[in-house]
Amino acid sequence: MGRQYFMVFMVLLFAVELTGSVSAVDTNCEVGIRVNYEYADDNGNINPDTQELTDGNGIKVNFTTTFDPAANMTKIKFNYENITENTVFTVKIRAPGYRELSHTFKLASYGTGYAAHLSLQMNATDAYKRGREITKKADQLLNFTKTGEVLVITTAGSAYYKNQTTEDVLEGILNQGRGIISYGKGNLLMLRKTRLDPLDFAFIVRKGNDLILTYFKNASMTPLYVGTVSQNMTLTQYQTLQKKLGDDTFPIASLANAWAIGLSPDILREAAFHGHVCMGTICGYAMIETLLKYYPATNEFGLPLEGVSYQVIGVPGGSDDDVFIYAMDATPGKRAYVGFNTTEDTNIVGFIRWNSKTKTGTLIIMAYNLQELIKKYKQETCETAVSELKFNAWAVKKLKTNPESLVDILYAFDNLTEEQVHYLMGYEPNKGNTTVAAAGLDLNYILNQTNLINATPSSRTYSTGTLTYDDLRNIGRLAAEKAIELFRAIGITLERDDYQLFVLTSAGYVRLNGQDTSPVWDGIYDVLGSRLSRKTLLPVHAPLWGNLKFDFCLVNGTQKIIKSIYYNVTSGTFTVQNSASYIIEEVLPYDPPFDVLMGWLFHNHVCGGSSPGYLIADYIFNNYPKGENEKYIYVTTLDNCKDDILFMLLGVSAGQGTYANQRLTSEETTLETTGGGMNGMVGYIIVWDEKTNTGRVAIITWQSPRFVPGSNSYEEYIRLYKHDCSSPNLVSLPTVSTAAERLINREELGILLAGGTGSMNALQYIFSIPANRTLADLVQVDNGGSHDGNQGGVPGGVPGGSTGGVPSGSSHGATGGHAGYSPGEDISATPASVSAASEVSEESSVEGKRVYEVKNATSPGSDSGSSAWYVYGIVGVLAAAGLVAFGFLKGGAGK
Repeated sequence: MGRQYFMVFMVLLFAVELTGSVSAVDTNCEVGIRVNYEYADDNGNINPDTQELTDGNGIKVNFTTTFDPAANMTKIKFNYENITENTVFTVKIRAPGYRELSHTFKLASYGTGYAAHLSLQMNATDAYKRGREITKKADQLLNFTKTGEVLVITTAGSAYYKNQTTEDVLEGILNQGRGIISYGKGNLLMLRKTRLDPLDFAFIVRKGNDLILTYFKNASMTPLYVGTVSQNMTLTQYQTLQKKLGDDTFPIASLANAWAIGLSPDILREAAFHGHVCMGTICGYAMIETLLKYYPATNEFGLPLEGVSYQVIGVPGGSDDDVFIYAMDATPGKRAYVGFNTTEDTNIVGFIRWNSKTKTGTLIIMAYNLQELIKKYKQETCETAVSELKFNAWAVKKLKTNPESLVDILYAFDNLTEEQVHYLMGYEPNKGNTTVAAAGLDLNYILNQTNLINATPSSRTYSTGTLTYDDLRNIGRLAAEKAIELFRAIGITLERDDYQLFVLTSAGYVRLNGQDTSPVWDGIYDVLGSRLSRKTLLPVHAPLWGNLKFDFCLVNGTQKIIKSIYYNVTSGTFTVQNSASYIIEEVLPYDPPFDVLMGWLFHNHVCGGSSPGYLIADYIFNNYPKGENEKYIYVTTLDNCKDDILFMLLGVSAGQGTYANQRLTSEETTLETTGGGMNGMVGYIIVWDEKTNTGRVAIITWQSPRFVPGSNSYEEYIRLYKHDCSSPNLVSLPTVSTAAERLINREELGILLAGGTGSMNALQYIFSIPANRTLADLVQVDNGGSHDGNQGGVPGGVPGGSTGGVPSGSSHGATGGHAGYSPGEDISATPASVSAASEVSEESSVEGKRVYEVKNATSPGSDSGSSAWYVYGIVGVLAAAGLVAFGFLKGGAGK
């Protein structure tokens, strides 16, 4: 283990002048280690971590260590009995972005002690090099180190590179940027995808009134596009951009232009989480601002560990749902979000605020009216057509000055009973036993409840703070310095870049007097070197009105020392807490993979219910990979904590209509082969082909593993995540299986996303679909076009995307696409006409040993149709010609 924190860390002298003979017992030993990094500018900037010291017999040796950045020297000291000049030691060293180094050495006698000087070379990981080199290439093209300003958008963090997680890519971007790019500045955005998606990079700089983009596809070192991405693009320029970027055009363009007009970094991160900036994103935040003004948060309610201030009843597909999940911490895994297609209006949402004292609640139903907003935009700007990027800019100004003007409160009712809450949200009296299925936003039910009375709104006023980036950054520094003080008081000296020191914080999610707290991350990094890309600074999901909290956790083996503080915004001081704010610390000793750690941070804690999520996602990736023109849609049926992990890893989105939570009862999701509780039919995955309007749906079942009583389930699960089945504590593997698999058309998808039909829930409906279909049965040729046509977007009441969207040539006056396109000033740009794959070699995927049993538990007589799915040709597909307006490929301005 690296730094033994039970001893005081001290600066050691390497060169010693000692006389006399060497004692054969308990000899003092000192080793100076100079690490030279492959990237020379990392020398002195990264403190290498001495992970382990062992003797020739493989026995671990306790030691202390310090780092002198000026000399670029790590000095370690230890005692060893009966040492000679032939005694062999092995040291293991690691550093962020570099391959772990193991070096064997001997010590020489120096009077009363032994010493050695080592000069070691550390080589960068492939992922770190790719992050650094692409950033370097982008700088050569854009010269952002001179201007000191750039926005980076990347799929790193979710997409894999060479079958590995990509936190080292992020580290490479940050280190190559040398302070220009940082999490705290909000100019590094992780566009949420899946591990199967390509590793892409976008770098954007300002040039006068223009925005210039350099875009790298699939980790290529050759840019796919260099040119304008400004809202003032001409039609020809936009067509060039769309030809190069394809489906990524609107996500990159919307994020870039929102950054340029000063959209808050926390909202930009939510937009990257959702996939793009749009009216649904902006109006979602406007709803939250309005909700907090008139119906402010009171106390938390819900199951233990799952407590939330509001529960959200959404209708997927309008983009706003992702805002509530993200900014309110109202995640489906915490039973705080339920949503499926109970109405065609995807821009409507219900909020439940509960009063635990009176056992009654308030139900607030809000919406945004896209048509009215377009009309208002045209009146105020005198525009005749609607460019969504300019429309967004107009709405962002409204969000900052008058958020209420963007949304409507349709209804607000008091006197909501527990029974009514259970009907709408579902009911789980104890974990793993859902007794009432969720009805979702059933307006017919709500408006016919005679006990509900009109709620009396509050009228709170909120003033926005005036803290600068440097002020907020200094709060992070002061928090880190407070932690150093607290640990020093118990005899522990904290060092920078310590792999075993973890900082968990709500910074980046919560706001201080309405201000984003992302700069706090940079302050913590200044003092402790903690970063998300190093898995040592861990932003824990929290509602934006929550407290600014910090847990500083030092790990030694399986032992942990935690110091917790929170920031008092009124006094500007820190208060020490006696107990930890979070329980994610439980998994940190076992080095979980980066992507599952991101899932746990999204869930805001670790628990047994969340553990299956990673293995279920792994099963889906292996058995239901998505190909070209395909996307995942996942629907939860057995709702518990694992669904937050699945939500993150599968890249699905309630806002984009690719996620729904139908929350059935335990009885409805139980199979004889799995038993009840958290086992059973957990949900169904749909691989949907947007060209053919056909898909493959599979009901996924889960059966938990069994471990030896008394073993640590977190440790055992993480071993399974790493494809390690060798644990003596593993009694039986988990079983992930498919209960039924069917091919479906657009109409059937709509029925599924609406929760079923008639007396059949969605699961029953899937079983009722013929099992012997082929893809050719669904894609019928009719004058060269498909039977269902290609309407785009997410089916099931959402043709072309959100029902509030603005299709091309709509009656609302938008002249095409997401919200239409209005050519602006002609700005010259020279797009690069190069292939994105010019320097990328495809590697064959090496599948690791599966750590779950795979059973095809389809119903009798069923045929999965998997062979047909890949063998049958795609016929009769309508060509999507002329779709050049902003965002048409995503469908609907609300998406």
